[in-house]
Amino acid sequence: MQNYTTLPDMIQHVVNTYMHSSALNYKVNGQWQALSSEKFYETIRRLTLGLRALGVKENEGFAIISPPSPQWIMMDLAIMLNRAISVPMFANVSSKHFEFQKKDSNINYIFISDSNLLDDTICNELTGFKKVISLDSNYSEKNGLTFQKLLALGDQLSNQQPQLFALMRDAVNASDIATIIYTSGSTGMPKGVELSHENIISQIKATGERFPLDPSRDKILTCLPLAHVFERMVSYYYLSTGTPLYFADDIKKVGDLLREIKPTVITLVPRLLEKVYAKMHSRIDEQSSIKRKLMSSAFERAITKVPAKNTLADNVFDKLIYSKLRAALGGNLQMLIVGGSALSESMEHFFKNIGFNIYQGYGLTETSPVLAVNYPGHVRYRTVGKIYPGVEVKIASDNEILAKGPNIMIGYHNNTQATQETINDEGWLHTGDLGSLDSDGYLTITGRKKELFKTSNGKYVSPVPIEQRLCKSPLIDMAAIIGENRRFVSCLLFPDYENLDAIRAHRGYSDMSNSEFLNSSEVRKEIKIAVQQVNDQLSAWEKVQKYKFVKHPITIETGELTPTMKLRRHVVEEKFKQIIDDFYSE
Repeated sequence: MQNYTTLPDMIQHVVNTYMHSSALNYKVNGQWQALSSEKFYETIRRLTLGLRALGVKENEGFAIISPPSPQWIMMDLAIMLNRAISVPMFANVSSKHFEFQKKDSNINYIFISDSNLLDDTICNELTGFKKVISLDSNYSEKNGLTFQKLLALGDQLSNQQPQLFALMRDAVNASDIATIIYTSGSTGMPKGVELSHENIISQIKATGERFPLDPSRDKILTCLPLAHVFERMVSYYYLSTGTPLYFADDIKKVGDLLREIKPTVITLVPRLLEKVYAKMHSRIDEQSSIKRKLMSSAFERAITKVPAKNTLADNVFDKLIYSKLRAALGGNLQMLIVGGSALSESMEHFFKNIGFNIYQGYGLTETSPVLAVNYPGHVRYRTVGKIYPGVEVKIASDNEILAKGPNIMIGYHNNTQATQETINDEGWLHTGDLGSLDSDGYLTITGRKKELFKTSNGKYVSPVPIEQRLCKSPLIDMAAIIGENRRFVSCLLFPDYENLDAIRAHRGYSDMSNSEFLNSSEVRKEIKIAVQQVNDQLSAWEKVQKYKFVKHPITIETGELTPTMKLRRHVVEEKFKQIIDDFYSE
């Protein structure tokens, strides 16, 4: 195990150990560009000195809003080398949250790829920064500075003080705040999570124990936003191993990129897996009658079978159907690592049964992020795996999962009260999740304390498992269970608009509008049956008594979903208050 203690130390180790001509790969105008290990390190050095020349100070906030790229990572490291605080943001951050984070973290500088990708309200805020560093060579605001000009500033300072970079690198401490990451805020305003170099490095080293890589054989595709702590940590792990890293230029083209690059490893959130599944499933309707029946049977088998040894029928499906599905995702994936939110039972069934090694994990932004994971040779069905190396986990008397270790955050930025409410005097972090540990050390998540609500009849209901079951219907994209302090449980259903056209065409309703189709007797009957099938598996007080299709897409941009595709329940309930009130008005 390498003895680096900070991220700059880790990058120094990489450049001393691996000389790869295509260490980081990204697309420019549709063509792949390669960055060597040496060029990567040299650019970080120049950026670091460029920021020093600009006057960036220790502990000063520095935002990054940009798609995943080598430039994102290089800027992130250059900020840390100045002992400033890197504050990554999602490109679709709301103007309200943007303004809050800017003020809360004392952000005076920002790195963007292209102002055209930002909301107009946020673009108007850019003039309030000391400097806006942009990859766009045409960015011409008074406080703007292009990436190339920043490099040139670094070169000037390097000529004047040749030893400065080494001094700056050595001055970074393991206990320094490396970054402040704002939580998604599914229940309100976000909180700034302070993570140190020690926090992140402990995770990088633990990941090496669980998922060892071979830089001569492995290849990585990264497609999640680097503002997502999970993707950011594993990207630094990939770099630490010298394994070639490819950045997706468009998350909607992941399928094409998988076939083009043929990676061995990818990290995904469950929502993306669901999208991949939906895309695969939609192809069934394009087939001839016989093949359509065969594919339907194969899909039904994969999504319902509890993973176990293959039968003769499974082997036939594998040869005729499943092998082609694997090929459609590049044909070379050895590890499909999933985290960020709960993976539904049906998706775990499907991807395992069609032949993928899928490893589900669990963690929080506050834990840098991984607490547990299934990993090669150690997989247990419907668990989130064994506890990560260096991490301690225990189950409290109320079944809440508590965690302790070198990965636990420093605290919430400017929020001592929230920190004290989350981390007790003995250093145990209260996750807010409910779970259990079996005798072999596998962790199972059973619910969320805050999402577990009580009806007015005093009965507890866990909404997420019910929502996941409802979403098995090809017509339903998302579901929101309602019922806190209410007489009974109700549900808002949101259609899968991405696949609605294909579904209408297959069923012979191309002449109908989406609204007409969703109001048709066929769809109403299908949804009634789907809800009834879910209700048949529930206790009396959990059953969905009333429901309604909401003819309004919910998105990150309109505020109903977090950047990691989780429901913002308070926003959904507020936005669709009239529908909900109607459920209970009788």
